[in-house]
Amino acid sequence: MPKLIGNLQIKLNPGTEGVRPHFEVAFVPYAGRLNTKPAKAFSHDDLVTLLTELKLSEDDASKWAGRARSQGVVLIPSFERPDSLLREMGLLA
Repeated sequence: MPKLIGNLQIKLNPGTEGVRPHFEVAFVPYAGRLNTKPAKAFSHDDLVTLLTELKLSEDDASKWAGRARSQGVVLIPSFERPDSLLREMGLLA
């Protein structure tokens, strides 16, 4: 079970006609080309839940979700997780 390291990018998408506002969470690897795709969270609580399922502490997850809500784009640096976890959470194809 190899571990991947990179940034976790959280973007606030304000939505458009027909698309609800949501957060997009994407894994951006430091090196190499991976087939990544963003996961969506439709509320602040959903984002905190998604981040805790990615093995962040609840305090850190709340902190990053709050920053994403206020700033629009947040990068969580040095995010290292097993590829199986990222695949299970929908961040890797």
